[in-house]
Amino acid sequence: MRTKTLLLTAALSAAGIATSMAQVYSVNAVGYVNTTLLPGFNLVSNPLDNKAGNTIANLFGNGIQGTVPDGLVVYYYDSATDNFVTAIYTFGIFEPPNAASQVIPVGEGAFVFNPGTGNLTNTFVGEVAQGTASNQALPAGFSIKASTVPVAGTATELELPAQPGDVIYKWDAVADSYVPFLADPFGGGWAPSPNIAVGEAFFLFKNAAGTWTRDFDVNNP
Repeated sequence: MRTKTLLLTAALSAAGIATSMAQVYSVNAVGYVNTTLLPGFNLVSNPLDNKAGNTIANLFGNGIQGTVPDGLVVYYYDSATDNFVTAIYTFGIFEPPNAASQVIPVGEGAFVFNPGTGNLTNTFVGEVAQGTASNQALPAGFSIKASTVPVAGTATELELPAQPGDVIYKWDAVADSYVPFLADPFGGGWAPSPNIAVGEAFFLFKNAAGTWTRDFDVNNP
């Protein structure tokens, strides 16, 4: 599925909201994040480095509290190919195997479709990215991005760079549509600057490639 197609079809068909209601519990640089998956589509991030593996199968097959429902789907967007890797949970595993083994790096995200009528909770466990590990490349064009560290704030507070032509697309629960936030065409940052919750991912369009530099230190946030 192409990116622009997803932006259109998700806006028209998603029954859920791509936000996450998250709680963060952390001691030093290790902790966990509880992210709520509403019925329908959710756009969530991987906020921690899971040393057991940041694969779809591990993050969601082992992360969801209780029974993982058949029909749960994870869509990871590959910005290099402009296509989605789709993993479907059925008969106790994610299929196909190559999609189940797809890595979702810290600071990236995926659409998760909850097929049920009730909320699910996914628990992300791992280490907080620090130093150069908290920095990430931002490719030109579309990508799904998120904060590499589990802190909330505006895009400006999280130091997401903004150049003329850049756009953040957040999912609006009430309107069932994306809300765009454009960079100031005169180079003044994000205008306005959207709030990014812990565990929330968003579509980012970059007019030119760049770097999201955090150099985060858990002892000096």
